[in-house]
Amino acid sequence: MGDIKMKDETILDVMLKDHDKILNLLDGLEKCIYQDKHILKKIFDAFNWELEKHLFTEEKVIFTLYEPEEQEEFYDIIPELIIEHDKIQEKLKEFKKIIKHNKECDTKEFIELFTKHKNFEEESFYPKIDQTLDEKTKKFIINRIKEVKLVDNSLKNIKVKCFECGKKLSIIEGYHHPKFEKRWLFCSKCYNKIDKKT
Repeated sequence: MGDIKMKDETILDVMLKDHDKILNLLDGLEKCIYQDKHILKKIFDAFNWELEKHLFTEEKVIFTLYEPEEQEEFYDIIPELIIEHDKIQEKLKEFKKIIKHNKECDTKEFIELFTKHKNFEEESFYPKIDQTLDEKTKKFIINRIKEVKLVDNSLKNIKVKCFECGKKLSIIEGYHHPKFEKRWLFCSKCYNKIDKKT
């Protein structure tokens, strides 16, 4: 039997991971709205960093290094994506003010904006880039993307507790039971216990 060739990593693969990380942090931010404000601020800082890093990576690495010689459509698409980035950053500034003033943060509009943006990138923009670039240029761009990292991952140290049993949870582990709305987080065991009672 011959060697099985591993599939080369694509720009789409790398950016999909980034998008997933941002959505997970956003989910964690939503779950922790009613937690200690110090914890909420740390989660927001991590979310803010990941999102700004992602937008910076797209604009300064991908958009700059990708020169579509025969792809005129990209000359219209890239400015549109940058306009969307500006809208996302404006929303981010609004979040920051809301969290600073201890007000409830509604993420629905942001999720819609970011999801529409990411879906276009994942379904159209990145697959086309991967098709048009040669492997050497693609690898160069992927390596540049990976160079931009969060050095001190303080997220690992952020723990919240299950309201019922006190178990420590990471920000993406907890569950909100509909009976309690978004006031408390529960571990899966306690969530199931509440479910059986209701």
